[in-house]
Amino acid sequence: MDILIGTNHLVEMAGSELICLEMAEYFARRGHRLTLFANVAGKPMAELFRSRLGLRIITEPRVIAPFSYDLVYFQHQVAGLFDYRVDAASRERSAFVFGRLGRRSFMESGGWTHDRLLANACFANSDATAEALNGLGLSTPITTFYNSAPSAFFRPAPPATRRLRKITVITNHLDPTLKVALDRLALDLKVEHIGRQSVQRRVTPELIGGCDLVVSIGKTVPYALVARVPVYVYDHFGGPGYLTDSTFARAAWFNFSGRCCERRLEPAELARELVEGYPAADGFARRLENAALERYRLEPYLDAMLATPPTSNAARVQRLAADPMVRQERLLAVYVREQTFGAIHYRAHKPFRVAMALIKALKASRRWRRSMVRKARYRVARLRQSFSA
Repeated sequence: MDILIGTNHLVEMAGSELICLEMAEYFARRGHRLTLFANVAGKPMAELFRSRLGLRIITEPRVIAPFSYDLVYFQHQVAGLFDYRVDAASRERSAFVFGRLGRRSFMESGGWTHDRLLANACFANSDATAEALNGLGLSTPITTFYNSAPSAFFRPAPPATRRLRKITVITNHLDPTLKVALDRLALDLKVEHIGRQSVQRRVTPELIGGCDLVVSIGKTVPYALVARVPVYVYDHFGGPGYLTDSTFARAAWFNFSGRCCERRLEPAELARELVEGYPAADGFARRLENAALERYRLEPYLDAMLATPPTSNAARVQRLAADPMVRQERLLAVYVREQTFGAIHYRAHKPFRVAMALIKALKASRRWRRSMVRKARYRVARLRQSFSA
């Protein structure tokens, strides 16, 4: 089967990028032929696709003909970038699947004109997203895939209770208050941060399996859940804290984003809760029923996607030609592409990198000055003691 995967950006190691990577890895193992499109591609994700799968990411929509594929998966608003003409290379029938990863931003939302005219199925990342899509009156079948994890992450429950020795924080947008709390805990516990502000690396089954505690939101949480590692859900949206019997259902409904309650704590409260709540969270993680975790297994959802019944591409052409909103959405898709391209390349531009390096140096110099001030005060105090003696 020839499969096209299209998204807006494949640069950082983040949730939507990992969805595409895990999908591509599974399809490649099944022997399917893959094409990847993104408006912007770059390290580390582009290198990961190349090294793991031998795939080059195409960034020019004009060379992509969606009707020449058996299965098309789109996420983020890229569908309006392509030419949907039927020619000699076109399949008579194709299956189109739209991935919808949220409901609060244009990029992640669904129900748009191209969804309605092209899609055979829609995959939502949470029950909250699926509810929003249903509220728009979509006739397309909607499957909630729960940001599920590959089977390699699944582990049996540990036989004995664990002690909290190490906290692994996985986020690209570390909440400042949470950072202060973790800095305090780092005096007694080992704290590791994986993400944009520290070290970007892929979250693997081995990494998660070696954790005592994962602090994160979104895509990472199912990794820890199925590995039966305690999870503390908290970041820039706040959050419910530890997943327990009382917090799990509502947190899951909102994709473990923290938006289920948007509860915010002060650093001292966070630090205390992380330590004192650990035994109960460990017990919850160990006694989770296997059946409850099965909905977080990725492969059955991807098999269902592969089995999506295809429909006529000629009929799609007729629907697209008859709807005046198609042209408007195409303009919007081009605008999003231009804005994304500009933002990513501005970050990569030398003056921007120099500015960021100066900011880091300034922060380091401030820490150095504070350290020197403390040392000077100590020496002055010792000097005063010598005079008084």
